[in-house]
Amino acid sequence: MTEWAPTDLVRVDEDGDRSGASDGHSRYGVYLSQRLDEFHDYDSTDSPLTTENFAAAAWRVATPPVLIDYVVFRPDVQSIEAVWNENEDGDGSLAFKVSVPLRFDDLNVNHRPSYPWQDWTTRYDISTRDDKYSRVWEPVLKPGSPAVLTVANLLIPAADWDLPLPRHTRGRGLTDDAQQVVREVVQQINHHAGPMVARLLGEGRG
Repeated sequence: MTEWAPTDLVRVDEDGDRSGASDGHSRYGVYLSQRLDEFHDYDSTDSPLTTENFAAAAWRVATPPVLIDYVVFRPDVQSIEAVWNENEDGDGSLAFKVSVPLRFDDLNVNHRPSYPWQDWTTRYDISTRDDKYSRVWEPVLKPGSPAVLTVANLLIPAADWDLPLPRHTRGRGLTDDAQQVVREVVQQINHHAGPMVARLLGEGRG
């Protein structure tokens, strides 16, 4: 069973990436090599993307539904997506949206729905074997008993993160660049969003 701390939301499975690689190096790298058009400037195959655009593209390929089990979310985390947050001038800056389903017990006691509204349901997941942080599922609807499914979406700005500068547009260099930025994003998400999720779930201080 994989152990998760209250502020750990995501991790990278480096060992699994190497052991499952058809090229003997990186399964993630194989997926990158199949999508090279997404990793260079539109008018030059030798010009890397900007730092934020590269981070967004690398994260998209590294995570579900594109690649499964390279970037591993804690079972109770629904998704972590790279998004663009527009300012008043219409310019976009990179952010990450962390989506965490909240059970009725996670809500303020005065705001919890009562029967007959249905909540998220859980089932034993042999792939994670985690009893503390369980993946949630939509319930089977019953006549006259609608479901109220609450999700907290945390938007974490990445504009001030020290993201690595991409230098390559193909080959082993591209894989190394992308792996480096994915590791940095994982560290930043755990650092910034981890304590917020812990507070939402009643595991944080204060």
